[in-house]
Amino acid sequence: MMIKKQTIRQYEDIDWHLLWLNGRSQKSWKSKGAAEWDKKAAAFARRNSASEFIDLFLHQLTLDPDYSVLDVGCGPGTLALPIAKKVCNLTAVDYSTGMLTSLESSAREQNITNITTRCCAWEDNWDDHQIGIHDIALASRSMNIQDLAAGISKLDAHAAKQVIIVDRIAPTPFDPDVFEAVGRQFNSGPDYIFTLNMLYRLGIHPAIAHIELDSELTFGSIDEAIQTYRWMFRDLSAVEEKRLELFVHSRIIERSAEHLVIKRRFPQRWAVISWNKAGTVR
Repeated sequence: MMIKKQTIRQYEDIDWHLLWLNGRSQKSWKSKGAAEWDKKAAAFARRNSASEFIDLFLHQLTLDPDYSVLDVGCGPGTLALPIAKKVCNLTAVDYSTGMLTSLESSAREQNITNITTRCCAWEDNWDDHQIGIHDIALASRSMNIQDLAAGISKLDAHAAKQVIIVDRIAPTPFDPDVFEAVGRQFNSGPDYIFTLNMLYRLGIHPAIAHIELDSELTFGSIDEAIQTYRWMFRDLSAVEEKRLELFVHSRIIERSAEHLVIKRRFPQRWAVISWNKAGTVR
């Protein structure tokens, strides 16, 4: 459903919250609920534990052994686990119990003992979950929320030194080519530019860096590759399912008994948006 239109004469007339809601109402993909992420947790952890994204992000991060870090939307610990090894303590927050269970299991396997998990959502009262102020507050690829400005403000309020947001650069993480192959229109929805403009309206002027991943994706099996692409959709028909499988097979550029490689035309790109609590550029 479309939200009301705006009359815009100058920048100050732009209601970025309204545009954010409009964009979300028209995006082709559907947000996943906690139960869906619970089911995805194990496979998601396996696939992301070796992602090149981790090292590329950590390379841009300045940590101190005395720091405390808050990771909101932590998932299975993609960043929480390696960061925890470099800081005093880390609080990992997610609304998926499956993701937190996966994180806790990995932490035990790696003998990481300084992570505290909290199961709650952006919309919850964080005080009720004993989530206090940390030196760094991080939200990586986790701000697909209804009220983006409120989420930014909440993250900022829980940081003593620095806030870091990793946000999508459209069409990341989706592949427009598979939508076309399946026969569905693709609308990426709002991306990091909305976050930047909301920050500007809040008087925050962040530093911005980009992370671009390899356009060649390695999978352990064809089933894993198909499942990864299937995750972009809801309610595929039998015909659409067949089209998706044919598309995945058509993008294989290398195959062996141990793995296969798929080439994407649109590599994933992420914006790393950061600011310190003085409001100055990092």
